[in-house]
Amino acid sequence: MKAYRTTMLGVMAAVVLTSCGGGGGGGGASVEEESGIEAFNVAAGQAQTVSFAGGGGELALPATAIAEPLSMEVAVDEEMPEGGMSPAYRLSPETYELASPSTLSIAVPESAQNGARFVIARQEGDSWRPLLSSFRNGDRIEASITELGAYVLTEVPALAASKSIGPACTEVAEQELRFTHVADLHARYGTADQLYSRIRYFHDQVLLENPYAVLTNGGDDFEKGSVAELLSQGVATVEATQAMGFDVRVVGNHDFAWGSDILLEYSKDERAEVISSNTLYRGSEEGFAGKDIVALQVGCLKVGFFGMTSTPWNEFDEPLEEDPIPDFLPDVEMNWHWQQIARGAVYQYRDQVDVLVMLSHLGKGLDEEIAQQTPGIDLVLGGHSHGGVSTSVSGDAIVVQPDFYADGLSDIRLRYSLTTGQRLDYSVTNVEVRDVPGVDATVAAAIDDIMQRHAPEARAEISISENYLTTDEIIDVAARAALFHHNADAVFMAPNGVNDFDRWLPGTLTQESFHRAISVERQPADTPGFTGFYAVTVSFAELQQMLSAQPDWRTAMREGLSDAAPIKVVLQKAPALNISTFFPGLSDRSAEFLSEAWESLDTYARHRTSQCLHIDTDTRLYSCDPDTLTTVWQFSEGSTPFAASLGGSELSFFSPSGGTGSADISSFGTATDFGIAPLPDGDSVLLSFGAYAFDEGVELRRNVANNGDYAEQGLLSDYTLVFDVFWPTASHGKYRAVLQTNVANDDDADIFFDNSTEGRLGIATSGLSYFGEFQPETWHRVALVFYAGTTEGSLKIYHNGELVGEKRDGDTDARWAMSEVALLLTDNSNETEAGYLNALLFAGRPYTDDEIKALGGPSRQLLPSQDTQSVQARIRRHMGEGG
Repeated sequence: MKAYRTTMLGVMAAVVLTSCGGGGGGGGASVEEESGIEAFNVAAGQAQTVSFAGGGGELALPATAIAEPLSMEVAVDEEMPEGGMSPAYRLSPETYELASPSTLSIAVPESAQNGARFVIARQEGDSWRPLLSSFRNGDRIEASITELGAYVLTEVPALAASKSIGPACTEVAEQELRFTHVADLHARYGTADQLYSRIRYFHDQVLLENPYAVLTNGGDDFEKGSVAELLSQGVATVEATQAMGFDVRVVGNHDFAWGSDILLEYSKDERAEVISSNTLYRGSEEGFAGKDIVALQVGCLKVGFFGMTSTPWNEFDEPLEEDPIPDFLPDVEMNWHWQQIARGAVYQYRDQVDVLVMLSHLGKGLDEEIAQQTPGIDLVLGGHSHGGVSTSVSGDAIVVQPDFYADGLSDIRLRYSLTTGQRLDYSVTNVEVRDVPGVDATVAAAIDDIMQRHAPEARAEISISENYLTTDEIIDVAARAALFHHNADAVFMAPNGVNDFDRWLPGTLTQESFHRAISVERQPADTPGFTGFYAVTVSFAELQQMLSAQPDWRTAMREGLSDAAPIKVVLQKAPALNISTFFPGLSDRSAEFLSEAWESLDTYARHRTSQCLHIDTDTRLYSCDPDTLTTVWQFSEGSTPFAASLGGSELSFFSPSGGTGSADISSFGTATDFGIAPLPDGDSVLLSFGAYAFDEGVELRRNVANNGDYAEQGLLSDYTLVFDVFWPTASHGKYRAVLQTNVANDDDADIFFDNSTEGRLGIATSGLSYFGEFQPETWHRVALVFYAGTTEGSLKIYHNGELVGEKRDGDTDARWAMSEVALLLTDNSNETEAGYLNALLFAGRPYTDDEIKALGGPSRQLLPSQDTQSVQARIRRHMGEGG
């Protein structure tokens, strides 16, 4: 433990060693003749080699290994311990932790058999722990060590399979070995897209095809994802990870975020073997279950796994890669000699397994480097890079880097000859998780339970954003939130603290929205997030210096500040703890942690809602006033089926030439009349529409005021369209126009059902284009919410009340803004098909997620209800009045 670094340093008289550049021959030592103890003075800050026992042992120390001069003793236990193949060398102080990993080498005894393999083992209580970093170099065994102690040579231990996957081995010539590999999931559970249960479902289907399949995880299960993790202080992510039922997983750098207690629980898994080849737990609590190496029996193939963790990051959001690299936690020792550990794994266990896998959280570059320099590794299943998917061959190994944030998985197939043991061929397929066509019910239920227990409000509507904000605009809102939440005088925020892809869209905002935009990464581990808010006190003059030093930072300030009183300034972690670095001329001072950024946003958002205001503007919330912007058509008004049941917008058949073509291939009647399935709650009057030509269709006249970015151009930017639709089989699998904002209908329609087997809905522009699954011969309630914008436009698509897709690419522009009239179910090139509408809702405003959810699935009536009591109760709750 690190405490010994200062308390165990002695001042014994000894010979000072000469610097040997890290690999030289070392200097002299004083020897106590009666006891046989060799004593050394080891200088700080010098690369040197300590040679002891007449050259039988050597300790090569890099310049960064010793922080202060060290008095070290070496005693030799001539009586070999049980199982030992050499004397035991006791390097004292035995609990002294080296600041950087160092190389210990022990000579192989001449009496040892030439064919035997040896490792260096360290004494742990009454037992000896073999070091995976051990390998043979000439007539010596070398190992990377992180602390002094008692060391001995032992034989390489046997590696038994800890569990079996698939049926027992049979007499076959070949076997396919398959892996479903993910990494960097980062707590992306508890969302509507159900990514965790889709990953598990995919692997379930793989097992049905090939029972010799292994589900692996390349680490970083914590942080940047679910607010449930934050509210439970890590417990929820432990539970979610264990619910997945992985076979093998490795510990990532973010997995130390919540300290040793959570790390211990995370390492325990009834299903998964947890690999931590360069991690050694030294805490007082029992139960760390991470292992250096494991083997699984997968059919006829014995598969070995070792795996390693990358370095910590600091409050500047920078990786710590320069020696001496610190440990993540005080009671966890890390060994950063990844190459030596990999070499040791191959030396010790390559001949004990058929396939050797490095399950790595080091990143693509290091993975390829280690594989190239370490023949004998067959497969590297990686993580950590966040650079997109890749597959390469380095040395003997296939190196796979999967997608991150649970967006994708890698499906790896390896075919082996059981006669020769050779790999015959391989393939790697990268799969978009959202395209996986099912969910594992057990995992889905477990995640639902986790969210309900730990974060019941994670997806509850807290506030409304009027606009699709830029990163700077979100920082401005966060600064105002900190000013309000912490009763501060001023707030300074750097302009690069928002996750661009996770900027919140217009409309409903939740706790998850806030956390995704400004996520929590607890760096260093087990401390507040680097985006968290801290308070410092400055003078008015110092405040002016700060404004001059960082003119590009986003700020929020109270009016009337002066030099009459100290000023409370809110900063994020790095500048708060290193104020002189960011604001030259100011001295460092104490800083008090206040909250994570998302917590301030949550508090501020509730306040804004209680004032009937959007979070980003002073525009009044629609829900606080009677709705005059919604129109509904039920098609049940007798001889005037296009008469509105509610509201003032108008529908009619589109007939630009004055003909009756649209009406001729349309009719009104019940589902029974048309011989199709009724609505779930009974029969209803429907519009049966044909495959309209370019001069046919349905015309919508909005009769509501212009709004949004294009209001001054006479256009409606923000609006909602909801309808119940039924497609017969004959119309499925073809493009079918839904909305055309160009009343001349001389270009492509603007929303389509596509020609896929899923019948998805959307439009092909940049990024994701089509969403959901809309099968034929059944009713669907579809909702489209548009926020057409000059640079930050967006579109949300809902199915039966649930959000199924978001276009957040910023390209929902003037094309989707409505003039006085829009067209439905028509297209310039006749990409239309026959179908049925039960009802239609149009609103000259954007509906929120909660409003769409309240409409539910298809039913005879499509009538929104503005529940004033519910709105007022929500406002009272945000004001802290209960209700």
